[in-house]
Amino acid sequence: MSQLTKKVLGDTHGKDERPKWKRALEAFKRASAVYKAKHNKPSVIIYDNIAKLANVNPKVLDTLQDDAKMNADHREYIAVFVSSEGNVPRRMESHSAKKPIIKIGDLDRNTSMEYLVKKRSIKEGDAKKLYDLVVGRIVELKTVADDFLAGQTFEVVKQSILDKVEKKFKSAQLLPNDQYYELGKSLISDLLKSNELSFLEFKNYFDRAEKLNEVLGNNIFSYHRSVESYIQENANIFNILSSHCKIIEVD
Repeated sequence: MSQLTKKVLGDTHGKDERPKWKRALEAFKRASAVYKAKHNKPSVIIYDNIAKLANVNPKVLDTLQDDAKMNADHREYIAVFVSSEGNVPRRMESHSAKKPIIKIGDLDRNTSMEYLVKKRSIKEGDAKKLYDLVVGRIVELKTVADDFLAGQTFEVVKQSILDKVEKKFKSAQLLPNDQYYELGKSLISDLLKSNELSFLEFKNYFDRAEKLNEVLGNNIFSYHRSVESYIQENANIFNILSSHCKIIEVD
């Protein structure tokens, strides 16, 4: 085991001052080179939930993307960045200079139902409810299927999703008594009236760029069925009729 560790990680006796993510990436690249030499094909690394990284440390995401582009050119390894947030792919596209980004969108209803019913052996009625909860978001579809098959009722699965959305609203300070509560109510109301809102129109609600970035960073206004469901469930908080709720992604 110690010999394998040295082979993959290198000599670990000297203290490495680099961040853990850099050491992990270098370890993967060394292992990837060994894999390619043996199998004559590149290995694959999957970066999940990169929206969080984009908000907390975007420079790390930029570094990972740059490294992925360089190694894709040489077929050393393939990187897959997973995000269910609309603004992250746009950010990555704006950063990309050499290699175009291949985006894999949400699954359509038929493909999602086939996955839930045939691949996960979930009854069609239950599968429809799970799909309606998160639609075709690949990662979230798998998550709700895993939770449901683990014995959680649909109501528990749904509440778990809504709790995650509520944390985003709280982080964006859009709940009652929060800093942007009144602003958020106006935004949601105007979205329901117009069915669309351009970025420039959205920007006009904020007097400082910091506020705009803080709210956008939580991806509340990137369309997602779970966000729509949360607002429907809490229509009284935002002074709207739940039957009129429909959130459209900010372009």
